[in-house]
This record gives sequence, C-alpha cells and structure tokens, in this order.
Amino acid sequence: MSPTTIQNSSKILSERVNSMIELKDKLGLEIKFDPDTFSLIFGDEVKKVKPAIRTIDQMRDVLVDPSLTEPKELYFMYRDVYRLGDEEKIRKHQLRFDITVIKPDKLGKELMKTAGHYHQGSFPELYEVVYGRAICLLQRLDDKDDKKINDVFAVHAKQGQKIFCLPNYGHILINPGPLPLITSNWVSAQFQSQYEKYQQAKGACYYVFENNGNLRWEKNSFFTQVRDIHFTFPKDEIKGFGLSSNRPMYTLVDDLEKISFLNNPTKFRYDSVFKG
Repeated sequence: MSPTTIQNSSKILSERVNSMIELKDKLGLEIKFDPDTFSLIFGDEVKKVKPAIRTIDQMRDVLVDPSLTEPKELYFMYRDVYRLGDEEKIRKHQLRFDITVIKPDKLGKELMKTAGHYHQGSFPELYEVVYGRAICLLQRLDDKDDKKINDVFAVHAKQGQKIFCLPNYGHILINPGPLPLITSNWVSAQFQSQYEKYQQAKGACYYVFENNGNLRWEKNSFFTQVRDIHFTFPKDEIKGFGLSSNRPMYTLVDDLEKISFLNNPTKFRYDSVFKG
C-alpha cells in the first residue's frame, strides 16, 4: 500500500470517527450512532446486538404505493439490549429493552414509518425519543369489527420525551425528518408483536404525507369508520412512573418497579401521560 493510499485511508477513518454521534448521555448506555451506515456501535460494557432489518419488500402490504423499490432498508431493530451486569434483574422483572433506528427517507409520498403492530393481550409499551423527532400514531379497533376505529391519536415527541403506547392500542412510529429517528423502548418480555391486522388493512387508519413542509393526514379507505385524530404531546415529567425528559429511560434499570405496569397494565391509570 502506497503512502498516499495510507494517508487517504487514515483520513476517511478519521472522518468516520468524527461523524459518530455519541448517545451515552441521551440513551444511558455506552453506544454511538454512525449516521453514514445507520448502525449502532456498542461500547465494551454493552451487549453486542445485531439488528433485524425491515426492508421495503417486507413493508409492501402497508404502503400506499406497494410498487416502490427504494429505499431498500427502512429501519433497524436492536432487540434485548442491556449493560453487561444488568441482565439478571431485567430478566427477573420480565422486561426487555430495545433500540430502533429509522431512516429519514420517504416512502414515495408517505413519510417514513414502521410496519405497525398490536400486542397480544393488553400489554402496553413505553418509548423514548433518543435522537430526532417522532410521531406515534395510536389506534384502537372496535371490539367486534376490525374495520372500525373507535379511537385514534397522534403523539408528537421530541428528543428525551416518553411515549406511552396504551393497552389495547396498535401503533406505528413515523419519522417526520429531517434527521434519523432513534427510539428506545421498554416492553414486557411476555408480549409478541402482531402485524397481521395492519397488513390486512394495508396500513394504519391514517396515512401521513408532507406537503410543502406541512403534514397531510388521509384516512385509509379500508376502514368503514375512522374517528378524527386527536393530536397531543407527551408530558415532560410523569411523576407517577418516575419519568422525565431529562433522564434517559434505561436508568430505570435500577428501579424497574416503576415500570411494572408493562406486565400489569390494568393496575395503572394512564390519564396523566399526555398533555390534554
């Protein structure tokens, strides 16, 4: 290898290192984000996890335009992440900590989104916006008719804020851009994601598009009844659950009783988690 090649390689490596985004203060774990590859770089004290990658081919059933071929990869799911030494207490409380990285690309005219899922049973889920901005669209089906939506609301959240995915509600995450969206979540280890109802309906009850910098919401014609959207925001501090926007959610690993509602959803009230 010539001296010039070595110098060029060193320069590229230096630029890559400098472009890394440090997430430790935002996430509570020694992890960096590489915005060039949309990958997470784990520190020595964190379990190394390979992501499950959601591709465009896997998302066709929930897209307005199922003929899309780009982008090939949409988002990356790192499941069961923890600091080495914390595994036993997380397992004891039957919980799991995940991290998701969502690209800021578009899906044709749609904003980038996740596939959407419900939880078997009535398990809730707790998200935190680690980097970027998020919209979480939550919907509740009619108990007797899967073509009717009895409630739907969109939660707009910024970095540090927590989003409660309520019991019995399906949800999708939307990245309004322009930055990548990184979220973390605590969830019961007993739950399983159920994607079928979103696939059957060709997506959520609303599609969201960007038009000259504004968001446009369009009802999904699969449904015979769709309520109007309630727009809301997370509270910055939720004392009942020990959550605040200036404290990374992973730090709850030292007091997991505060999120025991993830395994006992009917024992808690959720009317204080959103503004309005």
